[in-house]
Amino acid sequence: MLSSESYIELVNRGYSRAQQHGNRPYPVASYEIFMLDQAQHRAKRKEAAVFQALSDIFDWKLPRQQRNGYLKKLGTGSTLVLTDQTKTILWTSNSFLAMTGFTRAESIGRTPGILQGPGTDRATLLTVRDSIRHGSPIKADLLNYRKNGESYLCRVSIDPLFSHQGELTHFLAVENEVR
Repeated sequence: MLSSESYIELVNRGYSRAQQHGNRPYPVASYEIFMLDQAQHRAKRKEAAVFQALSDIFDWKLPRQQRNGYLKKLGTGSTLVLTDQTKTILWTSNSFLAMTGFTRAESIGRTPGILQGPGTDRATLLTVRDSIRHGSPIKADLLNYRKNGESYLCRVSIDPLFSHQGELTHFLAVENEVR
């Protein structure tokens, strides 16, 4: 992949040549799309670095395969939500806003209950809460609600996270909208 400087040089050469002949080889939008793509890649790398930093700060005992799995989920657009033991949201991935309509600022310090509503299955919620209470991983499909009140089906996989000392410290939910 070309660096942005190399790409700019290539674009400028193409435009110079095209201007000499009175035409354009490709639209300006191509460059804008390239720059947007680069910005998205930088944002994903930054988000992965934040997740790595959280892992180091909280001293999670994550096998390499599990850590790489979470990083891959981040890279493919899954929503990650980190909570403490009281189910208070501490961090969300960038895709949380697109999925729910809630910004990080609106969600941090609250519980995932902000996503539940009248159609959310109470039996499934009880199963999820019971697993969390016992520090067990759980997978479930939940009917959640966006900030604007629109419902969506969410496939969630919640893993307990333990420190190197074996203490349960957090829960990490990987969420995907089921279409």
